[in-house]
Amino acid sequence: MKNVLKYLIEQSLDCLYANDKDLLERKVAERDITHRFAHYFENNIAGTIVAEYNVDCEYNRDGYGIKQVNGNYVYPDFILHKRGCNDNNILIIEFKTWWNSENNADIDKIKWMMNPQLRYGYKLGCSIVLNKKSADIQWIEI
Repeated sequence: MKNVLKYLIEQSLDCLYANDKDLLERKVAERDITHRFAHYFENNIAGTIVAEYNVDCEYNRDGYGIKQVNGNYVYPDFILHKRGCNDNNILIIEFKTWWNSENNADIDKIKWMMNPQLRYGYKLGCSIVLNKKSADIQWIEI
């Protein structure tokens, strides 16, 4: 599954840079750029093994409660999951932009949300830094 997701992420980033690079040039809010990435990702998953999953940005729900990490509410930038439970949490991505690229806290959050001993247990996670012309993808291992 990781190879499929890696391909989908790269394909979606290619679409983002081909169609929306002005968002990066104009330094719009990270959530706006993430939304555009999610739009392309959702279009690209049709017909793949992950097509049955939900794509969400800034999704803060844990069932009917609110996602928390160490008592703090969290809003993952991008997740691939099935809404309503934590049994099908597939992918979490945190984004940073080239003008705000410090991602240590994001990496810690991803590791916590991937930890199979804790509540969410995402299978895969990555941190993406959106540079002016291309993105740096860092896959997170726990």
